[in-house]
Amino acid sequence: MKVMVLGAGAIGSLTSTLLARSEQVDELVVASRRLPPARDLVKKIGRKHVKAKQLDCDRVGDMTKAFKGFDMVVNLVLPRFNLKIMDACVRAGVHYLDTATDLVLTKDKKGDKIERTPEQIQLDRDDTWKDHDLTAMLGWGCDPGLSNIFARLGADRLDRVDSVLVRDGDNSTIEGYEFATLWSADTLIEEVQMDALAFYNGRFTRVGTAEGEEVFHFPEPVGPQTVYNVDHEESNTLPLFIGKGLRNQDFKLSLPKGLAEFIRLAKKWGMTKADPIPVRSKFHNTTTKVAPRDVMTALLPVPVGMAANVHGSTCVGSVVKGVKNGKPAGWFIYTLMSHDYCYKKYGYNAVSYTTGAPPVVGLEMFARHEVSRRGVFPPEVLDPVPIVKHLPDWDIPYGERVEVAG
Repeated sequence: MKVMVLGAGAIGSLTSTLLARSEQVDELVVASRRLPPARDLVKKIGRKHVKAKQLDCDRVGDMTKAFKGFDMVVNLVLPRFNLKIMDACVRAGVHYLDTATDLVLTKDKKGDKIERTPEQIQLDRDDTWKDHDLTAMLGWGCDPGLSNIFARLGADRLDRVDSVLVRDGDNSTIEGYEFATLWSADTLIEEVQMDALAFYNGRFTRVGTAEGEEVFHFPEPVGPQTVYNVDHEESNTLPLFIGKGLRNQDFKLSLPKGLAEFIRLAKKWGMTKADPIPVRSKFHNTTTKVAPRDVMTALLPVPVGMAANVHGSTCVGSVVKGVKNGKPAGWFIYTLMSHDYCYKKYGYNAVSYTTGAPPVVGLEMFARHEVSRRGVFPPEVLDPVPIVKHLPDWDIPYGERVEVAG
């Protein structure tokens, strides 16, 4: 396959590094808005069939021209560019894979009636992609991605599904930093500050910023972590595709209590807004326009340069509960990985690895025609068993434990 990866950040770097080793990839281009990060990554990979390219994902015409002749585009840039990238793929006749959706496409707030979820705007393109005999594989990271696959795996064992609860926990410390995020700071701020989408009592709803505090007991060594409702892709699609009477579904992320309180306060002050506002500098007597969120993002370290400083483990999974053969049944199906192990073996932290490796599994399955579906779809519409079978191909851990139903 001839593949183009968009993005040379933490996830793009990891995915490109693995794709460069894949027997299914004959030619790989790493594209970035600024050429130096892509060029540096290609130099680090050090393989003749891997090239760098400068490309602006805000320009559909430029992307259409660049994509022609490729088999698949792997989109690992900020999800605000998803729809433009998808438009370019259709025009160029290229298949597509991403790991996140643009959660701000709808403006619902707590208490609003939910007419449509943000990811449905991508899913609405299903007929167009089928008409062009093209495949768009949405949300093929860790969460979304593995979490969706694990949800389907559990649901397929049950006669009735009552709940699917996605939980993301991490006990890491980052040496030299009082606080840092292991993935895009812009994405973290966006997800945490939004009123979180959930599916309760058979209906979509939104709960407030970082609400629903609870302690969830992850497998050791992650252990018990305080988690909060956070806006996330799984709640966009699992209630639409799991079926079997699903009544409750949500996503909760472990956050330091201080951060959860800060994000709530920052939102009230308008510091999480993405629209530029005029700001006057008293020191330089000048006025410029800047988005408050960009200032917060700029104050945080870049994840791609922190892998050596991260210690601890991360765990993501889905708690699936329901009824089997007339009796309550349930499991927590998860992936768990050590940051130290990932850095020693791959040079990246475990969050980057568990997010960046699943796209390689999905792309290889597509290349081998094990995924042949056309149109636009999330992972949970596929048979999860073959996908889970291929996780060890790229050292992606898999585990499960029985959960007391109720």
